[in-house]
Amino acid sequence: MSYSVKLEKIAKERAESRNIVKQILDFGVNENQKLDIIYELALNLNSNQAMKDIVDTLKKFRETINKDEEASDNEDKPKLII
Repeated sequence: MSYSVKLEKIAKERAESRNIVKQILDFGVNENQKLDIIYELALNLNSNQAMKDIVDTLKKFRETINKDEEASDNEDKPKLII
């Protein structure tokens, strides 16, 4: 595949991605829903490292409503001896 054909394919895929984002925004989602959508998409990435990096970053901004999520957040914190 030539370089120009690859560039055209990438450009087409990005245009499709922008169209999907536009449809989501046209649907009328709030900020928390946007973060949840990004989080759910990140969980479906094939790259394990990319998924972990994105999910770890998003955890700072998402509200936790699931006890399992809270437990996994607490496991990452160092244990303190009192």
